[in-house]
Amino acid sequence: MAKAFDIIGAPFNLLGCRPTKQNTVNGLRHNDENGDVGLSEWIEVRNARWGADVVDRGDIALTPTIADLIATNKQAQGLSGYTEQLKQQVLASYDKGRIPITIGGDHSIAVGSVQAALDHYQMHQGKRVALIWIDAHADCNDSNVGNLHGKPVTMLMGKSYEKLECREPKALLKSNDLYYVAVRDLMPNEDAIIKQHSIINYDMAAIESHGINHVLSQLLKTIDSDYDYFYVSFDYDALDGSIFRACGTPNVGGLSAREAIHLIYGLANHDKFVGIDFVEYMPELDEQGISKQLMLKLIDAVWGYRA
Repeated sequence: MAKAFDIIGAPFNLLGCRPTKQNTVNGLRHNDENGDVGLSEWIEVRNARWGADVVDRGDIALTPTIADLIATNKQAQGLSGYTEQLKQQVLASYDKGRIPITIGGDHSIAVGSVQAALDHYQMHQGKRVALIWIDAHADCNDSNVGNLHGKPVTMLMGKSYEKLECREPKALLKSNDLYYVAVRDLMPNEDAIIKQHSIINYDMAAIESHGINHVLSQLLKTIDSDYDYFYVSFDYDALDGSIFRACGTPNVGGLSAREAIHLIYGLANHDKFVGIDFVEYMPELDEQGISKQLMLKLIDAVWGYRA
């Protein structure tokens, strides 16, 4: 059975190192002035010519109430409100048998998208779900300082300093169900958490030593043996920041374009794959559009097309 995909825009960019109110998802959707195709036209091409089933469901809007909460230093409440809306949209995709592709936005939006996968499969179906977090950063800061976009993993575990409002019981991410890829810039407390819980991190040293295909094979071997489903969250800053700098926190020494495409294609085409985030890309910092074209290739790889 062919896979069906929903594009869900989550242009929430208010809790990172470089907040912006620009719609980062529309930057991917629109064609460039130089004629390069954007996501919207590419969806039409794949659907009409290649028989794909991809639907753009539009964006989760930033309501005035949520904007006011953020502006009045009630970031956790604002994030709770926004990610609850996002979670409901992702759950609607699951109810229709479709795979959600959530495009951010800063990485705090994963509190909604990943939570939807955990609730749908882990809590309601009793399935075991893995989270593969591809990022330069671990995003598991459990201290009372730092931006919220650096804390979504801790929030998903229910161990963050900030307590998010929750309308109903939710599934918690377990530390032994978390797998890092390309993480290389850690805070001391994050390093301690990873060591304390023996969280697997296929860092850049491992990728350099063994190659991206070995890392992919090891991940899928674990998925095949231990899990029912898995979700992926991809942060643009996992890429090599010496080349790809269109984000608030570029980090030198990360994944190459080919490594990222190979990794995403291999993960997304597995039968147990149930969704992915693409976050932190900022079109306004991408003057030549090179990063945009890579992001489109990564999304295309999720649909099953490999450049």
